[in-house]
Amino acid sequence: MDKKLSLLTSITELKRTHDAASVLLSGLMMEAVRAVRNENSVPTLKTVRQYRKAVKDLKLQCLQVEMILAELDIAQHVH
Repeated sequence: MDKKLSLLTSITELKRTHDAASVLLSGLMMEAVRAVRNENSVPTLKTVRQYRKAVKDLKLQCLQVEMILAELDIAQHVH
């Protein structure tokens, strides 16, 4: 696959993963605020696990983008 296409695809996936993690974190924060206010609301274990998975996915996407950028940098120095 073309490295530039790989990079663009990875960046798009990175943005999607970041957006998903942000939405989950926002929900978790709202539940935490309600819990502090004694509104008997606590984040569910499912939501916490979804957030943890989103953060792991985000980390993997960041690593993939970094690897592609490194490959592009190496290729520029070789040519």
